[in-house]
Amino acid sequence: MHVQKTLQRQAVTLAHGLFRVREVVYVCDGRCKREGSLATRRASALTELIPPKSTVGYDVMVYVGIERFVCHRQREEIRATLEKEHGIHLSSGEIGELGKRFVIYLEALHRDSAPALRAALAADGGWPLHLDATGEDGRGTLLVAFAGWRRWVLGAWKIPTERAEAILPRLEEVAAQFGPPSAIMRDLGRAVTEAASDLAKTLGLSIPVLACHLHFLRDVGTDLLRDGHDKLRNLFRQMDVRKDLRWFAREQGRRLGTTIDQARDDFRIWQSEPLADPRPAGRWITRPMVTTRAFRLTCPIWISTSAASMWPGR
Repeated sequence: MHVQKTLQRQAVTLAHGLFRVREVVYVCDGRCKREGSLATRRASALTELIPPKSTVGYDVMVYVGIERFVCHRQREEIRATLEKEHGIHLSSGEIGELGKRFVIYLEALHRDSAPALRAALAADGGWPLHLDATGEDGRGTLLVAFAGWRRWVLGAWKIPTERAEAILPRLEEVAAQFGPPSAIMRDLGRAVTEAASDLAKTLGLSIPVLACHLHFLRDVGTDLLRDGHDKLRNLFRQMDVRKDLRWFAREQGRRLGTTIDQARDDFRIWQSEPLADPRPAGRWITRPMVTTRAFRLTCPIWISTSAASMWPGR
């Protein structure tokens, strides 16, 4: 091979900071081609640090992705931290683009890791599939497939509408990648219920399809308390106290803002503690929701409120 060209550009990584790259590209002497283009060889050490056609390293991309999607920080916050702590100057637009690129790489890694994840789920003796679909009018629906015991999100998709024909292909994709679930936990929605039952029929297996008790209790509670709730809401309107209640809620949010991390840690500790058995001798009482922790990703509000009301002694 002989030298085809020499490229020079600036690049930046967390490990090295800002530096100047001088890359020598080699080409095949015999003008051989690969996929219609001349066969070339580039510096492998550089491609391990920086994605193709980019000046920002993989480690910066991962840092931005974790800060954005795990720590829930805004683009301006990430930009300021990179500049202050690492001396890396990026615009908010570049931060947003790195976040999108991180998701694409993460999806590819998740797909490539499917055989290892499937083996881990099989070693557990199976896995329960938790399903939930949520969305806003005109913005489509987010469908999430969740491995209950491992608390792994196996798939998440934006679907145009919450209909069984849109949900079933996603469930079949999950079953093909990670193996058939040992059970399916779903909400009370008609589309999810139909899709879960169709998946069991398609696989030809006897898979229990269970309804989430939290959704069930919420529906029952709505039926039982609707009249009282409507009267209370009308009373608030008549007394014109909604403005004061909104102010009170905002004020409590500001106060919680300084201690929310500690509150979350305390709640996790509370969840991990063994629950005192409330059953009288010789009598079994079924918990309203056995898989509370497993389902909390998709039902965080109802889990936190229902847990306190179902076991007031905790």
